Amino acid sequence: MCTSIVFSGMWKRLTKVQKYKWCVRKVSILHAVFIVTQALVIIANMDLRRNPVHGTDPVAEKAFTVTVGYFLWDIVNTYQNLHVNGWGFMIHAVLSFGVYMLAYSPLLQYYGACFMMFEVSTIFLNIHLGLNDLGWTDYVMYFINGMAVVSSFFFARLVYGTMLTINVWRELKNSAIPISPLASAYIRFANMVLLGMSYYWFYLIIKETKNTVLDADLIRALDEMDKKEMKEKA
Repeated sequence: MCTSIVFSGMWKRLTKVQKYKWCVRKVSILHAVFIVTQALVIIANMDLRRNPVHGTDPVAEKAFTVTVGYFLWDIVNTYQNLHVNGWGFMIHAVLSFGVYMLAYSPLLQYYGACFMMFEVSTIFLNIHLGLNDLGWTDYVMYFINGMAVVSSFFFARLVYGTMLTINVWRELKNSAIPISPLASAYIRFANMVLLGMSYYWFYLIIKETKNTVLDADLIRALDEMDKKEMKEKA
């Protein structure tokens, strides 16, 4: 309702699918902002850092409750609109939901907070898509935010995510306290699939960015050709 009033002109131009995605992104960005701020607090907890596999903390559990609720909503919402979202988002929602449910064991609450830092890229990505809907693609902030999307996705999800994956696998293997083989196998499977999806999505982001730059160069070249023709005619 607020969106249709503040951005009434843009809202009228959007298709039904675009309006649906706009509303979904509002929920996504609210969750991302909240969970990133909570993750920073959890990661700074020295007790959890000393016991990253089996340590537990009330702040972490409250944050995971919000995330579990978010991914449960994501599962239902994605399934109801599967023709729009696709199976990739469904797999992501289901695996993420399962991993954060295991945190209540307690298991890997510290690393769970570390993986929450992935959502930094979600914030910039949602802003990027929102600017597209508004048609604000010629503004400087669009370019700056686009660079933030690429850099945050690369460093938060790929570089940091790969390092976390190596550490988690090592911790699961060397844990002094026995861990359920089923839980350990699920975490490893979910971790590899989600990390693989991040690499694939980054490829798509780079591809789109490259195409956008090429399009801009093409438009600039055409403009120069038009100016040259006008001068010759004059």
